[in-house]
Amino acid sequence: MWIEYLIPPLLGAFIGYVTNYIAIKMLFRPFEEKYIFGFKVPFTPGLIPRRRKEIANSIAETVEEHILPLEKLQKLFEDSNYKERLHQRVELVIDELISNILDDLRKNIKEGISLGKITIKGAVVVTAVDKLLDKAIEKLRLKLKEKLIEKVSGTIEKHIEEELPIMLSQLRIKDMVVETFMEIDIETMEKVVMGFSEKQLKHITYTGAVLGFLIGLIQTTYLLIIN
Repeated sequence: MWIEYLIPPLLGAFIGYVTNYIAIKMLFRPFEEKYIFGFKVPFTPGLIPRRRKEIANSIAETVEEHILPLEKLQKLFEDSNYKERLHQRVELVIDELISNILDDLRKNIKEGISLGKITIKGAVVVTAVDKLLDKAIEKLRLKLKEKLIEKVSGTIEKHIEEELPIMLSQLRIKDMVVETFMEIDIETMEKVVMGFSEKQLKHITYTGAVLGFLIGLIQTTYLLIIN
């Protein structure tokens, strides 16, 4: 006699568990449309594969508007210490350029090629001239380097600040997110989603069983009352 009162809660728990389990599986499965005798089976493919494009657009809009808006991208770029690295790079390039030019100038002067064949006789005089020439060229190197670095770095920074918003606005973040999402294999996507949300999804399944059991228990209680 007691079995007929126990069956509704147990049956309700079973149905609640199974329906929630199937509902979760149907988020992704089946991966493709299914046909029986030429007729498409309802609810195939699963919800996410079926509305994949809409989901991709929604995620892309969220990323573009809230996660990586233009202002945040610009701040990330500015916080990356690019000015310091740019200054160092400019300094290296200018230093190399000036060194090459002045080395050629020194060589031409010493060989008597520059300013029309200059010839200096006497070892002592030549040595003194070499030292004076080296000092003069070194001073010239430092002066040129200081002026050029200041001018070139400032000019480049100014152009970057002017062009940066334009360049960032042309990144097509939304399109890239959509393309990436659509390229992900649906089975891989299922593994990723089910992987990080496995615990929560199990709770949903168990909740279905508990609710089903409670509904069955209410039915049993009702039967006991009316009997």
